[in-house]
Amino acid sequence: MIKNYLKVAWRNLVRNKAHTFINIAGLSVGLACSLLILLWVQNELNVDAFHKNSGQLFTIYDKFYSAHKPIGTYNTSGVLAAVLKKNIPEIEYATGFGFNGDHVFRAGDKVLKLEGNSADADFFKMFSYPLLQGNAQSALNTPASLAISRKMAENFFGSPQNAMAKTIRYDNKRDFTITAVFENLSASSSQKFDFLTNWDAFYQENPWAREMSNIGPGTYIQLRADADPALTRTKIMHYLDKFNKGPRTSESATLGLQRYDEVYLHGNFVDGNLEGGRIGYVNLFSIVAIFFC
Repeated sequence: MIKNYLKVAWRNLVRNKAHTFINIAGLSVGLACSLLILLWVQNELNVDAFHKNSGQLFTIYDKFYSAHKPIGTYNTSGVLAAVLKKNIPEIEYATGFGFNGDHVFRAGDKVLKLEGNSADADFFKMFSYPLLQGNAQSALNTPASLAISRKMAENFFGSPQNAMAKTIRYDNKRDFTITAVFENLSASSSQKFDFLTNWDAFYQENPWAREMSNIGPGTYIQLRADADPALTRTKIMHYLDKFNKGPRTSESATLGLQRYDEVYLHGNFVDGNLEGGRIGYVNLFSIVAIFFC
């Protein structure tokens, strides 16, 4: 019976070649589009999901008022990471994170402009960026420390091994010593940088960041394995009350916690609250992919 059905179907396909070609071509294009969209969706969902301590990694966000209108932002005080780590027992590690920018490096006769950032000494203890040379404990623990990517190490010194302990000139202003080499960042990382300087270097270039009343950098924390995020959120919520005497707030500012691996897709603020983000596009294209199927 099935054999007869197949014969009839084949005869119809051969008899109506143009119609058959259009149907098969349309199905093929639809499946190809669906596959490409689903691959993109998978890539979006995987961004920042590779960090070993994802369950304990959080981003701090600030909610304050400007002209009595609530504003939400990931921009925080430059000293917030150190202050919270010192005073909130649930926090194991903390780091500020500065502003990505292009800077000129010189080693010997070679000069290159590269994009990088600044972070605290805890950075590589928190985030799972593989270190090819150096270790997480000492990668950024002095003002002269510089962690660079494999690409930067190879461009300047030929290999990660040769780059270690070398001195390199930064913006023709100061010298850094290379204390770590990390693997090139993958597409699944929302952070993009080819080098990191120590947080003290960030303060030297941005002295205003030492004031609690000023905001700009990001702040990331890692909770202890036994810490309760809800309790930590309660403890930090009104932590800024004692500092909020500057001009930037007309009403009390509050701090919030968001899992670091959720920021990429859920990073929009509406009236000071987190609402949506790129996840809206992910959901939309997922529906489109299903429709094409």
